Amino acid sequence: MNRKILILIFMVCYGFLSSQSLEDYLKIAEVNNPEIEYYELNYKVFEKKIEETGNLDNTKFSLGYFLLPPETRLGAQRLKLGAQQSFPWPGTFKAQKEVARYRSNEKYFDMDITKLNLFFNIKKTYFELYKNAAILQVYKENKEVLDIYEKMALGALENNKSRMSDILKIQTQKNELHSKIFSAFNDLKAITKQFNRLLDRDEDMQVYVPDSMSVLDIIISGDSIERHPVLDKIEAKKKVFEKERQLVAFEEKPKFTVSLDYISVSKRDDIFPDGNGRDIIMPMVGVSVPIFTKQYDAKSSRLQLSVKRTEIEKYNREKEFKTQLDLAKAKLKNAVLQVVAAEKNKDVIQRAIDSDLKAYETGKLDYDNILRMQLQKIKYQLLEIQGTKEAYIQNAIIEYLTAK
Repeated sequence: MNRKILILIFMVCYGFLSSQSLEDYLKIAEVNNPEIEYYELNYKVFEKKIEETGNLDNTKFSLGYFLLPPETRLGAQRLKLGAQQSFPWPGTFKAQKEVARYRSNEKYFDMDITKLNLFFNIKKTYFELYKNAAILQVYKENKEVLDIYEKMALGALENNKSRMSDILKIQTQKNELHSKIFSAFNDLKAITKQFNRLLDRDEDMQVYVPDSMSVLDIIISGDSIERHPVLDKIEAKKKVFEKERQLVAFEEKPKFTVSLDYISVSKRDDIFPDGNGRDIIMPMVGVSVPIFTKQYDAKSSRLQLSVKRTEIEKYNREKEFKTQLDLAKAKLKNAVLQVVAAEKNKDVIQRAIDSDLKAYETGKLDYDNILRMQLQKIKYQLLEIQGTKEAYIQNAIIEYLTAK
């Protein structure tokens, strides 16, 4: 299906949805991304090159006219026609097609690598969006709580159960939260633009993220890096070098040339020998042998070194990916522990706040203490959000490394 039609379908389908999931955004990016389209076209170009290989060289035709006809016993030579065709060693064409096919396979993995990188960047930015949106909501909710405390303190001031300093402290904390709300909003706006640029769409389009995300929803579905397209591409590149080396083995073998010459001869009028005016037909066979060149040996040695180089490259990348995978798993576990601890501490602080507010019904509220606990609650809320974001990003790294 035409790419533009796909884009139109996605725009129609998604334009009327009230919310979109991460998977929806990945599909939109896959359709819109010009780099993926570039590598897709590049792969098709190399596929077409397969058809260009394995063909005979052009047949050579020649035509010559004798301006000064040489005389022979049977007559003068007037016209010469020739045809020549070269043939490589048997099996050369098959080797050429195999080289072209493996080069095409290597280019195919460029699409997978581009898509994998794009999806990882989208996931990472999406979770950053969630973090900033969640932080913004925390600041707003806590500012509303401080509004309640301020009203309580103002009411208690009339009954001499609070001091003006308590009210000023609450207002100071409200001002700080107000500033943080605007700062978080600006960060959210900037990351939204960045996210839309990754999707190759209008920067000001609205992006939907969930109100909450649980680390319990994270499921690690793989621990092998063997399917990573970067490794597949290196292996495909190695196969190209191996096939090229096999092709060199055919290219250094003799090449054959078959030709046929026809010479038109005029009849003689002065004497009449047997075969007077008989034309000349001369078939010929030639062999081209690389006796005095070392280019094939040099090329074969270079390709052998290239094979060894790709083997080392693949080994190093595998080792690098395994290290990154182990690190991502450890960071994921630590992030989950941070979330669990933050949730527990947040609940403990909230119970302490509720206890103080209940005591307020019969006595005097310690505003210094309740403000301190409210700030502690914000701290643990932010740690929970940060831990959740970090857990999902580490999971995205694991998915990237295992090509999920």
